[in-house]
Amino acid sequence: MNITNKMSVSKAELERLFPGCDSSIFFRDPTSDVEFMERFLPNKLWRMNNLYTIVNKFGERVPFVMNRSQLRVYSASLEHPRLLILKSRQQGISTFWLLCFLDDGMFIDDLSIGLMAQGKDEAGTLLTRAKLGWNTFNGDIKKFLSLSINKDNSDEIGLTNGSTIFIRTSFRSATLQRLHISEYGKICNKFPERAKETKTGTLQAIAPGNPTIIESTAEGINDFKRMWDATEGRDPKSLGPKEFYGIFLSWLDDPDCVSDTDRIPTLDQQKYFADLEAQLKRKISRQQRNFWIDQYQELGEATFQEYPATPEEAFKAIRDGSFYDALYKRKVLARNRRLPKLYDENLPVEVFMDLGMNDDFVMGYVQIFGKEVRLINEYVNSGEGLEHYVNHMNAQSYPIAKVYGPHDIEVRELSTGKSRKARLRELGVRNVVTLPRMPVQTGIELVRAMLDNFWIDSQCTYIHDCFQNYSKEWDAKLEVWKDKPLHNEWSHGADMVRMIALSRSAGLTKQKQERLKNRANAAVGIAGGIAF
Repeated sequence: MNITNKMSVSKAELERLFPGCDSSIFFRDPTSDVEFMERFLPNKLWRMNNLYTIVNKFGERVPFVMNRSQLRVYSASLEHPRLLILKSRQQGISTFWLLCFLDDGMFIDDLSIGLMAQGKDEAGTLLTRAKLGWNTFNGDIKKFLSLSINKDNSDEIGLTNGSTIFIRTSFRSATLQRLHISEYGKICNKFPERAKETKTGTLQAIAPGNPTIIESTAEGINDFKRMWDATEGRDPKSLGPKEFYGIFLSWLDDPDCVSDTDRIPTLDQQKYFADLEAQLKRKISRQQRNFWIDQYQELGEATFQEYPATPEEAFKAIRDGSFYDALYKRKVLARNRRLPKLYDENLPVEVFMDLGMNDDFVMGYVQIFGKEVRLINEYVNSGEGLEHYVNHMNAQSYPIAKVYGPHDIEVRELSTGKSRKARLRELGVRNVVTLPRMPVQTGIELVRAMLDNFWIDSQCTYIHDCFQNYSKEWDAKLEVWKDKPLHNEWSHGADMVRMIALSRSAGLTKQKQERLKNRANAAVGIAGGIAF
């Protein structure tokens, strides 16, 4: 059998990443078929660097050899089975896990392997890559394993050893022993219901202890970001079986991110490189600087998201579809208006209630001082009756002056014949104000105007996230942002914030109200980063 050994790192680096591995076999050929069968073939790391074929960036079929990033994440998976990988682009992480789990399926009987893609097109690409890995695998070894395909369709490859590879967008009804989720950040933004299904369905389909990989580039503040925040600084030895070990893959560690075409950095770019070198305590080569400048000329600020040098860079990119993100950061966060203990006992407190879809309920506690609007507290829950929320108000240490509700608070429920406003009064809430109905776009403009004078208590984490994540709906087919807001977990908080802004607009002149309405009409299709 003609086998050529390959490895992208030195023997010393290999032994550092994989202590105790049989490193000698990676730098020589087997001396006999017996040695090949007994020492080489049983070694998964050897197989991964010698037996598979991929299509490279230039469209050429080439032997697969693990790069440093792939070696690093595989080494990490041996320390802890659940990985959350934040990465720069084109490091081959999805390709590696596809081949890694294909290899498991061929060498371990009766495995159910799930490869989850963000959409049908991406699933089709995964299927093509999996079939290439199978079709180009050494035929003699397939015969030795008595292995062939007995099921082959658009979302499933079944092997004669009982192992099956499923390629889908959700796995609620499956039971898996391997799971790879690709570009989860994009799923969170474009398909929020599918992201929720991932947590409640797909991740429940695989038992703790089985390899589970979630990887993505950063895509703003969403569930992937929250999962990443929970992993930072954690020692894999301290993690429970359902917790994730976070791995960050910087573009600076990608040997392909270089260019020999010299570029002259601007003063800002020189400062950026100098600050980054000081922060990371490493030198950035001339070739790396050339590469980054080329990317920045093409991608602009999105370079930080697509080619981050640090996790902080990865998440600092502005989402084009966000209504408030850039404005909130500039007018609230940059002015240090997110502070603890904003409550002032000398000011009355007003409560804003929004009862959203599926009984999602959001309350905001607000104090007004002149033009200042101060959000001092929040409460978010679901599945509870009005009495629960009234009890929450009564449990606060401050008296409530007014309670505001949306226009539909006066709609009578058929089951009781009473409106929620009447029910609130029965529960002892006297000063209930019904806000008028207003077009969503007009309300969004009111919120943007209100941010000039907005303060938020640091305990209001949900509304803080709403400001950064409330966005337009994504049209996956046309790959554009629609004009209407996306209804997801953030929209309930955004509805409540619009109520606050609407209550403050009551004193506006008719002329200014008309101006805001016209501005809202003109703003349809414009991203939230524009200051009005």
